[in-house]
Amino acid sequence: MLYRILVRFARLCLRIFNRWTVQGAENLPKEGPVVVIANHVSNWDPVLLACAVTRPLCFMAKDSLFKVPVLGWLIKKVHAFPVKRGRPDRNALRTAAELLSKGKVLALFPEGTRSKTGELLPFHPGAALFALRTNSPVVPVVLLGSKTTFPMSIRGKIEVRIGKPLHFSELGERRSSGEELEKAAHMMRKEMLKLMKDVPGL
Repeated sequence: MLYRILVRFARLCLRIFNRWTVQGAENLPKEGPVVVIANHVSNWDPVLLACAVTRPLCFMAKDSLFKVPVLGWLIKKVHAFPVKRGRPDRNALRTAAELLSKGKVLALFPEGTRSKTGELLPFHPGAALFALRTNSPVVPVVLLGSKTTFPMSIRGKIEVRIGKPLHFSELGERRSSGEELEKAAHMMRKEMLKLMKDVPGL
């Protein structure tokens, strides 16, 4: 309930204060497990992603955020779960797999950190791992304008591009091998670069 209220409020603010457009919303599967991946240039990217995608998202968030008063309580209420950075976190991996098994939408920023230049950084294998192990489609999303526009620039342009789902079922039983994870991550990054192809400076 709180998630939907906050998303509706954020969408209203975007419509009033920014030039907000979403392309390809129809590409997100209406049901079943999905891994949504997006580029990461701003602290506000999770908000913009939640506003653009019509289904509720479950985010991974670094564990230190859950210890911050008020913020920790809030992100728990909006379907986020903690992950320890710098080393494999089995609890986070288990939680993500369970969410996908229940038909939820898992949202990840596969670069692992914000890009200071706006250019797409190399991908970590996490998104590929979840998609391949659970046989979930991956939907690439590109967020444009969040670094310089939201939330302070009035009438600034923000554009969200949602690509078509990627499927990896053809990889078969070897889909969890290191080679296949690398191949899937490369395919994901390639699709995101296609969505960014006409953006100046990228």
